Amino acid sequence: MIALAAQNEFVISRLDDLGLWLDLPELADYGRQLAGKLDLKLGIESMVGPVDFFRTKSWDGVLRFGLYRAAQYALARAVGAQTAIETGVLHGLSSAFLLADNGGGRLYSVDYPSTFDDGPSNLDGFTDTLPPGMGPGWAVPPVLRELWELRLGKSGDMLPEIFASTGSVDLFVHDSDHTFETMTLEFESVWPRLREGGILIADNIDCNTSFFDFARRVGRIPYVAPVDPDHVTPGLSGIRFGVLKK
Repeated sequence: MIALAAQNEFVISRLDDLGLWLDLPELADYGRQLAGKLDLKLGIESMVGPVDFFRTKSWDGVLRFGLYRAAQYALARAVGAQTAIETGVLHGLSSAFLLADNGGGRLYSVDYPSTFDDGPSNLDGFTDTLPPGMGPGWAVPPVLRELWELRLGKSGDMLPEIFASTGSVDLFVHDSDHTFETMTLEFESVWPRLREGGILIADNIDCNTSFFDFARRVGRIPYVAPVDPDHVTPGLSGIRFGVLKK
């Protein structure tokens, strides 16, 4: 594992690059702010500590949670996300970062649960499941749940219901089933509802070409973020997530 200082430098540097790409220069400052949010780290640690199934029990710094989650925190703050939607929750670590310091905005999360007893519900080859007896988002600290709405089901069914009760969307995060069909459906569904200047984030964009195909269709050049240095695997793409700004 690389030193915490090196991880922090990696995250802040990448947020600076992302901010320049999206004309949101404050992203790096939000990353520095996040690095000092020990309450968020301690809150998550209090949730995962008693759960034997969850391997990691503590982190030596907030930015150890990775660039992906730091970018969600920073982007939600930078665009003043009053309506954010994420698909794919599992333990809820990303949900916690989207909810922290959200300025009164509401997060709508959609999850088709991968339970311990039934196994993965997705078709993309990822095998993570919830701990025994736990539901999606179990690791989100209670203090962050007031403006959080969790809906269980497939995104193709749940997103229209959410859109019917919201206006424009400020930020959207895809992290559900990473198949071409599901990713394309989600991107095509949310883009017309994403406000000008709104943000679309997609995880695991190296699973197929859907993200890049969609970016070409809507005429946007995406920002492509690498995996954190701790998680580089020889022979794999080294790509983690992508971002589009409408």
